[in-house]
Amino acid sequence: MAKIFTAQQMALVDRETAKQQCISSFQLMERAAGVLLAALESRHVLSQERFVVVCGKGNNGGDGLVLAQYLRQRQAKVSLYLLDATSYSEDNKDAQKRNPVSLIQKFALEDQLDIPEDAVILDCLFGYGMQRGLDDSWQHIVGQINTSGCKVIAVDMPSGLLSDSPTPIGCPVVYAHEVLTFQSPKLALLMPDNQLFFEGFEVLDIGLTEEAMARVASDSIYVTKEDIQPFYKRRKKFGHKGVFGHALILGGSYGKIGAVQLAAKATLRSGCGLLSLYVPHCGYSILQTAVPEAMLITDEQENLISSFPDIAPYQAIGLGVGMGTEEKTKGAFREFLTAAPLIPLVLDADALNVLAQEPDLLELIPPRSILTPHPKELKRIIGTWDNDWEKIEKTKQLAARYKLCILIKGANTAIVLADGRVYFNSTGNVGMATGGSGDALTGVLTALLGQGYSTEEAAVMGVYLHGRAADIAVAEIGVYSLLPSDTIQFLSQAFLELEKVP
Repeated sequence: MAKIFTAQQMALVDRETAKQQCISSFQLMERAAGVLLAALESRHVLSQERFVVVCGKGNNGGDGLVLAQYLRQRQAKVSLYLLDATSYSEDNKDAQKRNPVSLIQKFALEDQLDIPEDAVILDCLFGYGMQRGLDDSWQHIVGQINTSGCKVIAVDMPSGLLSDSPTPIGCPVVYAHEVLTFQSPKLALLMPDNQLFFEGFEVLDIGLTEEAMARVASDSIYVTKEDIQPFYKRRKKFGHKGVFGHALILGGSYGKIGAVQLAAKATLRSGCGLLSLYVPHCGYSILQTAVPEAMLITDEQENLISSFPDIAPYQAIGLGVGMGTEEKTKGAFREFLTAAPLIPLVLDADALNVLAQEPDLLELIPPRSILTPHPKELKRIIGTWDNDWEKIEKTKQLAARYKLCILIKGANTAIVLADGRVYFNSTGNVGMATGGSGDALTGVLTALLGQGYSTEEAAVMGVYLHGRAADIAVAEIGVYSLLPSDTIQFLSQAFLELEKVP
């Protein structure tokens, strides 16, 4: 798994890499600048661009100074600014020597930078090592970058953004169109609180040693396809429907049978062997027609769920989608949990709303169950938070207390495990921000649990596949027009990608 390192841990890995590879820290800086150059070359015809490289006094500024040299060697037009300081890091001083003195324009915080309208600004003022927010003296310089109208690419981090903790409100921060960060994403790049400061990021591999990274413990992990393929279960020739799990989706109420339909189709697309649906009687004709592959059981009530079925036949149960919170439904849910179901559940939507209304039910949820709240649903359960870091810590406490896996849905969905580990997803897009996406995810998770994946595997793989299917779909459909049913349709292609041997 791709670990997410703190600033202190990242510095340690840098030093260990230099030691193990018998290179200097400056040679590692040169390597990083070379990788940056390749990333820029993939985006621009360098000889036709004008770059404004704004460098600080530390090693992030050193990266920019070496990069400026490489850009000039590619015949790019380069304006190079360096903060006028009383001291510089040793590698920064060495990097200054890579550029003619006449080309380095030193600036003070009150100076006006000459930034052409058609330039690409490379923000190399501060990297991951900042420990506190910038003070108001930086407002002038940062403001010039932010109001320039130019494309801004931040190297490693948008300057002023803290990597491991909340950035104080009001502190100057560079607004970047893109962040090119080294080796692993920094935690701040995965936090919704920081979405105003950049539009996207790319992780650049600068060849830090696997051994050095393996020796540093981290509870935060960034999930990619390469992390999932080792435990992906490939189908064997003599497999049959009886060995791929019998899943149950329970939910629906008058006017919300569509939620069950979406969950059901996603469950089937995710490989379950058998699927049963339990819904109010009003959903019978709808689902028999819309999902002919599923078996249907109906409640005695016409418009709501008033009892739960015998769960003995099922290997996985997803419940709550469109279920409603009527008193009879809540009573049936309580009775079901009191009977102590022996398998983990996938709880979504109204199942979560009932838990928020009757928190004592949390004690009855089977260990290793998966809860899938979006932020508003989560807030009803754990209360408010001041920032994303506090939100995750409070979610960790809930997961640990009840031995649950809790998803915090959104961009880079966080998967919080009972042991304190947090997986951040790498797939998905804003087109998924529409009603029904969560219902589809419930179906994917339920199908994977039914096939014998562990809670951790099902959660990590399910969230990844759901997001990846949406990414494939959005390439054809676009973020404005993407529907949950489109995402379900493209689950097949997401699975096919996992079939490919690394």
